[in-house]
Amino acid sequence: MADLRKESQLAALRRQAEQWLGQSIKHIVPNLKPKNVKALVQELQVHQVELEMQCEELERAQSELAESRDTYRELYESIPVGYVTLDRHGGMYDVNPTAKVLLQIDASSHSIQNFNAYLSDKEVNRFVMFCRRVIATQTADVTELELKRLNQSVFPAAVQAAPVKSGKDKVNRLRMTFTDLTHRKEAEETLHRQHLELEANRAELQALTRKLFTVQEDERKRIARDLHDDYCQRVTALILEVNMLKKACERTASSLVPRLTAMSHKLSGILNDFRTLSHELLPRSLGDTSLAVSIRHLVKEFSDKAGFEIKFFEQAVPRNIQSGTMTTIFRLLQESLCNIMKHANAKHVTVTLAGTAQGGIELVLVDDGVGFDTTRAWDGQKGMGIVSMRERIRLAGGTFKIISQPGQGTTVISVLPGREVTDARLYDTPARY
Repeated sequence: MADLRKESQLAALRRQAEQWLGQSIKHIVPNLKPKNVKALVQELQVHQVELEMQCEELERAQSELAESRDTYRELYESIPVGYVTLDRHGGMYDVNPTAKVLLQIDASSHSIQNFNAYLSDKEVNRFVMFCRRVIATQTADVTELELKRLNQSVFPAAVQAAPVKSGKDKVNRLRMTFTDLTHRKEAEETLHRQHLELEANRAELQALTRKLFTVQEDERKRIARDLHDDYCQRVTALILEVNMLKKACERTASSLVPRLTAMSHKLSGILNDFRTLSHELLPRSLGDTSLAVSIRHLVKEFSDKAGFEIKFFEQAVPRNIQSGTMTTIFRLLQESLCNIMKHANAKHVTVTLAGTAQGGIELVLVDDGVGFDTTRAWDGQKGMGIVSMRERIRLAGGTFKIISQPGQGTTVISVLPGREVTDARLYDTPARY
């Protein structure tokens, strides 16, 4: 159909050109000499070629314009976004199929053609101010509105408006797109609900973890007291009885004396083991002296047992440290030194205890051992120790970081605040590997 219309237009144009040429020749040719007529014919032929070239260029431009128009129309009709053009009164033009579906506009019926009718009552004034701002600033803007369908059902929509830059009455017109946000809003509500449930589970887990560590410390104290007050006393009594028996046998059964002496030594070794275990479970110095003194004693004990050098440095350690923080620091160092003894194969270890500018306390351990891959820090028994240290730090509101690579040693950095934290949002505290 378009090709036929184009052919008829070209034919009409050719007839007009022939008529104009015929009239021009009648007025010009009688006064021309044969020599000038030949030049005129040549000039007309040149103009004819120029017109043919211009005609071809026009046809090509028309073809490209038609192709561009078809592409735009296809995009306009298939895009999954509502699209309308609004005048200054809210009248709708160029409503695409998606917009008709979203607003339930039926082309076969007399649907309302003013966009304000598709806004919920509470959104009309806000939408008007939004449109005025876009027109005044001549810049695109985005907002969220509650739109209303013809059946009066509402849905949340993301609305973008941009001023019309060309065409008739461009100053007072807006091109507007909108999308249905119902599914996104439902997903956000589900995500928010799950987030609240997760926070509740985290708070419960935090409370259980705190209780677990409290029970663990109480059980350590109970076992330590039982070892010291009961088992150590029993073993001491046995040693005294063996020594008394040894003295009695020196006169009557001297052959038993060496065996009784060996038994006394074994019992003394068991007694020392009980005392060491009791001290590890409940250090006598912790709470009775400063944290630095307790740490120094612990470092010396491990250095004697491990057989490698452990250097201890302290710098501006706060004096008034709460008991919970002291216990956390002590257990962190204890667990870290145990890990070094079991896994690191280190020759030199440095322990630094220092105060922070915020009034907290920092514990740093550096060893020259074999190191490990921090991405696999959860593997095996060593991973459980790291989990325990991390949870202790988290409950105290501090930060915990391990820096290590195979063959390059390990650095453990723990920082605790100056006061104990009981906030339910402790799981926002970073614990990095």
